Amino acid sequence: MQIQRKMVNQAKMVRYRHLVFHILEFLQMHQLYPDEQILKFKIELLNKTNKSLHHTEDAPQDIIIYGGRSAPLVTFLLNPNVVQELRGDKQFNLQMLKESYQVTRLNVGITQHKLVPEETVMVIDSRCGEKFSVYKGSGNDSITQQFDACASWWTQGPDPAFQAELAREMAYTAARFGHVMFPENVYEPALKCDELLIDGVGKGWASRVYFSDNGSTAIEIALKMAFRKFCVDHETLLEFSEGRDEKKHIVVKVLALRGSYHGDTLGAMEAQAPSPYTGFLQQPWYTGKGLFLDPPTDILFNGAWNLSLPEFFAEISPEEYGTFSTRDEIFDKSRDTSTLATTYLAYVSKQLQEYSGNTQSAHVGALIIEPDMTMIIQTTILLRWLIVSAVIHGAGGMHMVDPLFQRVLVNECRNRKIPVIFDEVFTGFWHLGVETPAELLGCKPDIACYAKLMTGGMIPLAVTLATDALFDSFSRDPKLQALLHGHSYSAHAMGCATAAKAIEWFKDPDTNHNIIPQGGILRELWDEELVQQISCHSAVQRVVVIGTIFALELKVDAFNSRYASLYAKSLLQMLREDGFFMRPLGNVVYLMCGPCTSPEIYRELLSKLYIRFGEFNRA
Repeated sequence: MQIQRKMVNQAKMVRYRHLVFHILEFLQMHQLYPDEQILKFKIELLNKTNKSLHHTEDAPQDIIIYGGRSAPLVTFLLNPNVVQELRGDKQFNLQMLKESYQVTRLNVGITQHKLVPEETVMVIDSRCGEKFSVYKGSGNDSITQQFDACASWWTQGPDPAFQAELAREMAYTAARFGHVMFPENVYEPALKCDELLIDGVGKGWASRVYFSDNGSTAIEIALKMAFRKFCVDHETLLEFSEGRDEKKHIVVKVLALRGSYHGDTLGAMEAQAPSPYTGFLQQPWYTGKGLFLDPPTDILFNGAWNLSLPEFFAEISPEEYGTFSTRDEIFDKSRDTSTLATTYLAYVSKQLQEYSGNTQSAHVGALIIEPDMTMIIQTTILLRWLIVSAVIHGAGGMHMVDPLFQRVLVNECRNRKIPVIFDEVFTGFWHLGVETPAELLGCKPDIACYAKLMTGGMIPLAVTLATDALFDSFSRDPKLQALLHGHSYSAHAMGCATAAKAIEWFKDPDTNHNIIPQGGILRELWDEELVQQISCHSAVQRVVVIGTIFALELKVDAFNSRYASLYAKSLLQMLREDGFFMRPLGNVVYLMCGPCTSPEIYRELLSKLYIRFGEFNRA
């Protein structure tokens, strides 16, 4: 047992040794060192790697020791005598590491630690494509595989071949650039990434790219852009010209959809309706700076797509909107001339009019929505701008907002000169079967935000795309009228190079065999017959399926509903025992794969879920 554990620890220490080869290749290509010296180092590197591969007891000596909180752990691992103190008992090991080597336990997010016993924590050795290599057994003395069926919070897409390509690209870029600051500088990876974004997700409307580090900060930047554009268009900035009273301020709000979620930073949290994420226990300072509307949603139930309307529309008879025989009918733009479209417009106009009358000092400055569908897609409209969660509300429970309602929102905001933001952090880059959900929605934004799958999930990077008109709102002589928002690692070379590689890979039919070349969309990946069967199950409240996403809501009483519910816990445990790692959204269970995942794997996942769901329901 001790020998096996020692071998595992040795493997951990040399796991990334292969990446050094790409750095050496870069140095050799640019003739920075003599070829003989580079070759000698390669052979030396291989010899030391070979020791771990042949299971010798000599651990490599030239390990790079990282500083910070990991230093105690690395110090421990480099000492062969103390490594032998490890036992098969995980609890003993944790206690020994804490008391003797100051290796403490981790604090992870979006998890109630009281509900996750230490013995159930999954220890991951490595990842290859969409599968984890996981230690199993009480002593963690063997390794098994788990399929990442939630795409690690919707970020992952590479198969093993693509993962290797991205790793090579990252290693080369790290060796060539390291990190250089972006303001007043430019370099090849940033330029290439910019061009691919403008010609891809931003085609036909965007001309500017603003780099940041994650989806929530991309939203913060978008809000600042939208607010400035609104002020310029409505001439409110004249009150803040030089020499005027700088203490004056304008109250701005957002127009948003209930159930929206755009990130955990303060501004993004204020741009969403009250939710478990904004309650007093999470954010005591939350006020909710917006007008929040209840959106109509589309659901698959009993084999048919239906429209679910909020209480405000209760007087509308089902005959006026009916059901849809296919999902494509939901997105059909011929619905724009329907009676329902007129009803939607009257509702939106009335809400904006009443809000403006009640709060004359506040302005609706932007609309922000997640177009079409996201995992917990929520649509948020700012009272100074509109943020749209395209099509789906992800973190709010996988709700598919009616595309017609979203189009009506966008058009009405345009008429009122309210900038429109599409939050495509989750929905962008093929999660919904298209590169950008704006294609499904049938309208363009003024601003859009992207992250997650943009880099294939290999490294954090985010962007905020905007029009020239947005850029011109900041392009003025006084420095203080510039967009004074930035990050130390803005447009970092590794992230830009990885994103460029991922963007090209996902949309190329030669590398992504799920792409339909003629239409530039993903083929239907989920087995339609199985989807229909699940939607007809008596224990299913609704199903949402589109692109790489499948979600079902379990029928429960009020106590077991929504995000805090633990109702699906036993179902998820059964699926983990089958080798599928998933995390629910309360009583909503979802599956997500990558754009390159084979349809056979999609079917296998759905089949296993269907079988286990039947057992769970009988229990």
